[in-house]
Amino acid sequence: MPLSGLPSHAPTGSDWLQHFELTSIVPALVLGYLLSRYLGRLATYAWVLPAVILVYKLLTFNEPQVSVLAPHSSTRWEYFFVIQRTMPTFTSGFGGVDPIRVAEQIDVVAPFYAGLAYSAGAIVETHNLLKRIFGNSRIQPETETTQMEENAEGRVVNEHENPAREIK
Repeated sequence: MPLSGLPSHAPTGSDWLQHFELTSIVPALVLGYLLSRYLGRLATYAWVLPAVILVYKLLTFNEPQVSVLAPHSSTRWEYFFVIQRTMPTFTSGFGGVDPIRVAEQIDVVAPFYAGLAYSAGAIVETHNLLKRIFGNSRIQPETETTQMEENAEGRVVNEHENPAREIK
């Protein structure tokens, strides 16, 4: 492992939190793309339930130590969307990390990201967006003789082309 530049220790929860968005989005995007053939329309709506849960959590969130006269709405968004990059430890003060916040991010934000990615993968598959963007990789030779004609000189031309005609 040292030659590849990867750490040689076993992955921990903090390693997962370092790549929270990547580990939540990429697998769901691939699965949404692959499974949309079997689940059809249901796959494109996988984001709805996680979004409803997130909205409920955002609306019922009690901001700590905030005056009623001056609420700070950015604290609510930061609580859920600014990801804690380290796991709490079993020391006094949990190593400076709020374990409830980490749990909310794992239980609410990760499924929301995954639901969006799953639905995005399904939409990409159902609308053939990859084929539209990258084109069809198969080369299809034209073997039908109805599309091709041979002109007087023996040259093969496409029937949709207008061959030049000599003026006599």
